[in-house]
Amino acid sequence: MSTKPRYVWHDLNTKNADAAKRFYGELFGWSFPKSEGPYAHIQAGSEMIGGIRTMDANEKTPPSWLGYVGVDDVAATVSKITESGGKVYMPTTTMPNVGTFAVVADPTGGVFAPWKSARAGEDKEPSGKPAYQTFCWDELLTNDTAKAASFYGAVFGWGIEKMDMGPAGTYTLFKRTGVKDETGADKSAAGMMQSPKDAPYPPFWLAYVAVPDAAATVEKAKRLGGSVMVPPTPIPNIGTFAVLMDTEQAAIAILQPS
Repeated sequence: MSTKPRYVWHDLNTKNADAAKRFYGELFGWSFPKSEGPYAHIQAGSEMIGGIRTMDANEKTPPSWLGYVGVDDVAATVSKITESGGKVYMPTTTMPNVGTFAVVADPTGGVFAPWKSARAGEDKEPSGKPAYQTFCWDELLTNDTAKAASFYGAVFGWGIEKMDMGPAGTYTLFKRTGVKDETGADKSAAGMMQSPKDAPYPPFWLAYVAVPDAAATVEKAKRLGGSVMVPPTPIPNIGTFAVLMDTEQAAIAILQPS
């Protein structure tokens, strides 16, 4: 598989798209200029960063964000996923002139979507830091970090780098082995944390949005009807993060970079 897989897109699956647009439009200044049936695109400034999909009434899964990982070949990636103990919830599906994707889960339960765009250059490697109000990070919270690390290494070729976070425990960086940043180090693809022992939620991928002021964003989210799962919390040399629930109970995180 390619050594370059990384998160390139994020979709919100929700039962109430109008409520989601109000919440995120006010919270992050997002706009939704293009709709196709039950799907609306998310625009941050001049950049298209994701979408909002209205779920069917008979869908039993709760509202949630789904991250898409850019790959060279979706069908080959899905085969590797099943060989490595993952599950397939939606098989390889092609949307003409748009792209090919599938919806899958790692062996611990973290759900994501491998994706290949049909538009040349759409998944171009970004330069510089993510802009404010755009997605800046993805993090797996799982009950078995060793199993997850083995899986993502086999499927995407991601290496790992462990960081001691003190009382918060060990943080694992997934590294895009062979893809270098401006310092010559391997670029990071995502992160991973061990879920608390008695966590009331299953393993899941959590998406982060960059913001200029985490505390102000949290206060605005509360005024808009959201709730706070983790209050603004500093991470030395990284920034300040918080975890929110939107009005439909989908989890999303914010990060105010240092």
